[in-house]
Amino acid sequence: MKLMLDEEEIRIIECIKTAHTDCGFHIRDVIKKAKAEYGLCRSTVYEIVSYLEFHGLVKTNEFGNRELDPDIPYFVICPACGKEIQENESVKENDRIICEDCYLEEHQKIKFADPIAVRSMKLFRKQHGFKGTEGLTELQKEIYNFILEDGGATSEKISKLFGLTLQETMNQLAILRHCELVKERKLGDEVYMVSFDS
Repeated sequence: MKLMLDEEEIRIIECIKTAHTDCGFHIRDVIKKAKAEYGLCRSTVYEIVSYLEFHGLVKTNEFGNRELDPDIPYFVICPACGKEIQENESVKENDRIICEDCYLEEHQKIKFADPIAVRSMKLFRKQHGFKGTEGLTELQKEIYNFILEDGGATSEKISKLFGLTLQETMNQLAILRHCELVKERKLGDEVYMVSFDS
């Protein structure tokens, strides 16, 4: 059975890790840290540490102190995507525990309207003799051809059709924009990606 921990339990584990010494940790140090960092009360800390002891994640060592058992795996649910992730495959950011995929997606955003990127891409394509879709990935070519055939499409429609997240789609469209193959056009309340020449 997988040991699934929630956000509060993960916070207590973080407090335990910082209070941990060679001889283990003392509960009073964890309580001080949890109260100072997260505003958690003594009874909550005792309750969570007891829960972790029950599941074997916290054990008593030969000195009579508690310590984390590094051999017991535990999992958390990524709040961004809902995926179960093992503790060592997670990233802590802004007091949240998220999976590596969500972390990368949040931090690898390509700016859509970036004049410097457009200029760089034009120079790169000119130096390599690329015209049209030459030099693009297969996915980028498929997205571009879909936009041409459909006469325009929203990023949401492209995401669903190609099975991409919205951020992945926006990154691909930004590259197509930098190549001056597509541009945005507002039609009614929605923004469509259309051919750059239209």
